[in-house]
Amino acid sequence: MYSIQLDLHTHTIYSGHAFSTIGENAAEAARKGLEAIAMTDHFSPFMTPRRADGSPDMGPMMNFEALPKTINGVRVLSGVEIDIVDFEGHLAFCDCFPNNFPGEGGVSIGERLLRSRDVVIASIHMFPGFRDGSAAQNTDLYIAALQNPYVDIIGHPCRPGLPFDHTAVARAAKQLGKCLEINDHSFDMPESTDNCRALAIKCAEEGTHIVVSSDAHSAWFVGEFSRAAKMLEEIHFPQELIANESLDKFAGVRGKCFE
Repeated sequence: MYSIQLDLHTHTIYSGHAFSTIGENAAEAARKGLEAIAMTDHFSPFMTPRRADGSPDMGPMMNFEALPKTINGVRVLSGVEIDIVDFEGHLAFCDCFPNNFPGEGGVSIGERLLRSRDVVIASIHMFPGFRDGSAAQNTDLYIAALQNPYVDIIGHPCRPGLPFDHTAVARAAKQLGKCLEINDHSFDMPESTDNCRALAIKCAEEGTHIVVSSDAHSAWFVGEFSRAAKMLEEIHFPQELIANESLDKFAGVRGKCFE
């Protein structure tokens, strides 16, 4: 039986299609005995709220310092789930350079947010032609995203209709010290379940770290890993390769320090 004390993929009402607040998510995490959670709301051309000038509203994310680091005894990490927006692996708003950041004229909106986060998940949701990519294109896309220095995790890579070379991506993640996600929410779809199993087997073979996440869009599902954990137990996935068993373990895998 795996002990996973850190849910690295949760959403709040800021994402626009989720239903709970940070406080409600933290309360549920405390009820389930989790050590820590990351708030990884969407940063996406399609989902992020916009300001009057059309730029993304970063206000709530950039004001994370207004929150205590611990809520209800649970460590709360600042995070983001940022969209991969093309087959070159670029991330959302990487080409947007606002004029209202004094002294930071050469820093894009995307980079400014990413460098402030404790946890960065890069995921595909949609971009023009994203369903038409070949397995080779999708493989290159994921590897390019993994090479971004700010990215910690590739989010829900096992969604149906997005084939990629599991071995090549697992090897790249291993070489770069990054993690691939086994997302419990993916188990809603049978094809995704099979894809998760196949990817987990390759990660075990390659010695690639994974994270097991809820992708909770309401507090009731924070810390819900049961389907993913059951599959990992069935294939005897090595416990040492689960990076989010604890906050210290994840910090060690990613070479980070969480004060």
